[in-house]
Amino acid sequence: MNMPNERLKWLMLYAAVALIACGQTLAANPPDADQKGPVFLKEPTNRIDFSNSTGAEIECKSSGNPMPEIIWIRSDGTAVGDVPGLRQISSDGKLVFPPFRAEDYRQEVHAQVYACLARNQFGSIISRDVNVRAVVSQHYEEDIHKAFVIRGNSAILKCDIPSFVADFVNVISWHSDEQENFYPGTEYDGKYLVLPSGELHIREVGPEDGYKSYQCRTKHRLTGETRLSATKGRLVITEPISSSPPKINALTYKPNIVESSATTAILCPAQGYPAPSFRWYKFIEGTTRKQAVVLNDRVKQVSGTLIIKDAVVEDSGKYLCVVNNSVGGESVETVLTVTAPLSAKIDPPTQTVDFGRPAVFTCQYTGNPIKTVSWMKDGKAIGHSEPVLRIESVKKEDKGMYQCFVRNDQESAEASAELKLGGRFDPPVIRQAFQEETMEPGPSVFLKCVAGGNPTPEISWELDGKKIANNDRYQVGQYVTVNGDVVSYLNITSVHANDGGLYKCIAKSKVGVAEHSAKLNVYGLPYIRQMEKKAIVAGETLIVTCPVAGYPIDSIVWERDNRALPINRKQKVFPNGTLIIENVERNSDQATYTCVAKNQEGYSARGSLEVQVMVPPQVLPFSFGESAADVGDIASANCVVPKGDLPLEIRWSLNSAPIINGENGFTLVRLNKRTSSLNIDSLNAFHRGVYKCIATNEAGTSEYVAELQVNGLSQHEISKYEQIRARLLYMLSSLSVLVSGVGA
Repeated sequence: MNMPNERLKWLMLYAAVALIACGQTLAANPPDADQKGPVFLKEPTNRIDFSNSTGAEIECKSSGNPMPEIIWIRSDGTAVGDVPGLRQISSDGKLVFPPFRAEDYRQEVHAQVYACLARNQFGSIISRDVNVRAVVSQHYEEDIHKAFVIRGNSAILKCDIPSFVADFVNVISWHSDEQENFYPGTEYDGKYLVLPSGELHIREVGPEDGYKSYQCRTKHRLTGETRLSATKGRLVITEPISSSPPKINALTYKPNIVESSATTAILCPAQGYPAPSFRWYKFIEGTTRKQAVVLNDRVKQVSGTLIIKDAVVEDSGKYLCVVNNSVGGESVETVLTVTAPLSAKIDPPTQTVDFGRPAVFTCQYTGNPIKTVSWMKDGKAIGHSEPVLRIESVKKEDKGMYQCFVRNDQESAEASAELKLGGRFDPPVIRQAFQEETMEPGPSVFLKCVAGGNPTPEISWELDGKKIANNDRYQVGQYVTVNGDVVSYLNITSVHANDGGLYKCIAKSKVGVAEHSAKLNVYGLPYIRQMEKKAIVAGETLIVTCPVAGYPIDSIVWERDNRALPINRKQKVFPNGTLIIENVERNSDQATYTCVAKNQEGYSARGSLEVQVMVPPQVLPFSFGESAADVGDIASANCVVPKGDLPLEIRWSLNSAPIINGENGFTLVRLNKRTSSLNIDSLNAFHRGVYKCIATNEAGTSEYVAELQVNGLSQHEISKYEQIRARLLYMLSSLSVLVSGVGA
């Protein structure tokens, strides 16, 4: 290892970091530092439920300079207006839903996804999704059905609440006809227990329990109304005739979703004779191995029911309930998802970047589960779904407000950041230019073009679309004036008839392009300059102008196989010698075309153009199967590219990171010139995600994506891997920015 060189490299990196830090400090107070894009001060919550008798007001506040305008929009981006008596926007920007009669309910108003948009001249931001639900007071009744139970087993009575109010009504107590009252609590040793989900758990049922009846009492969380169930439930107890193995009720298969810090119960309602014993296990994340659930003050087991208090995200996962008695056993799996509120922030929240330099925003998010990540710019989706957003070369249109959204089925969260442009911005402009000129052959010609801009543009010259280089007769030069303008000139010594054509000067900088063109007509016979082979991608439009010299020219026509064009609707020929062919195809349009220019005396010139039509690749759809794979399984997919010119490059990526043959369990095999095979010997958590096959040739690029789901991974683990991946991508992007800064 060369230590001096290695030390020098690190010193350069440290110096670059110091320079960047200094640059950020110096740029922290530009002249317009007090001006900024919008930022939310008070953002609406994800869900607004209200009763028609109370109505609701939804507040949205933002800051910025100048002060942002608040606009309420629907999920499709259209602006929300007033609906008399049902919805209005107050003068202070609140979205107001007044109380209304049941018959005035309108789904497009009262069951809608809204969002708050804040905008000023520096950009726009959109709030998280606001799911509004108005609940109309209507009659409902709770029912309790009979529960059949074998003596000695535990029973569960369920309070059936109509689905149209189930989201708003909770069980607060149970009551027996013997004046017994049961409330949710923390006493787990008694005969009766009201579970967090509202069921009444009765254990070690005896014959005397069959004589009691039970009712549930509920409370509507929006109206505060309490009700006693319309029906009474009771236990139907059967005496065992003979031994029977345990059987598990299908109710267990229902997924459990609970908020963090809440208490949840995972049911395993099995019955048998003799009364069975229960044991709970939790699968180790990312494996098929399991370990026994440890019972403690926070995790309790009552008969077959597992009760978890103060749930945390780490409790998420797949659980197994094993039930046994002396004559048999049964087991069932269930999944618990502990949700944590979503939150997001973007690093950095503001950055000022010079034109042409890279910019990186990283979305750092927390919560569980995370289903999607997406980005918006100034309120419009930009089609990016990775945690790290990188802009390789910042342009004028890149400035504005960027947002990262994280979502799951229940909620969403967003964060915003502003990208400002550093330095001055003056796109190139042509200040003075040559005009069309007609002349006799012999004298020299001087063409002049003056352009300005910041940064100072470079000027180049073209004749009939072909760049002009210095030679014995053509000389290009330029200089910069004291006021910063660029003066460029083209000198043509002893002009010939063949020098005629369309001349163009092009002023270009990293912030824009400006150009000017005019004809130089030189008296003489028709002449057509040599045309280089033209390659064009199938499906595009061919536009070519015949490079004619000589003056005057009476007509310019195009031919193919000695037939004058156009010969079909795709072709168009213009008097100035321009040929257009729309939607080019290899079979019908790849050919040699001839341009013929004539003057009035009958003299003519001919020039040929060879058109090559290139076919871009086309990737066939592929998948990893309809169902999710298990940890330890093998997986494979073939990427087939039936169309497209050879040679083809075929690459694979996982979650936008390149897949390298032989690393992380991947094997890539090139089966033939048009097929690549991806193989995974043993699936694990790393292999979950979105796979992309990218095929590239000279004509273009095609890709197809497919998702691989891996069973045995909890949402917590998935979120953990996604955040690790985000951090790695951020580190790589930051290093890339640093290295590009060192090399600048």
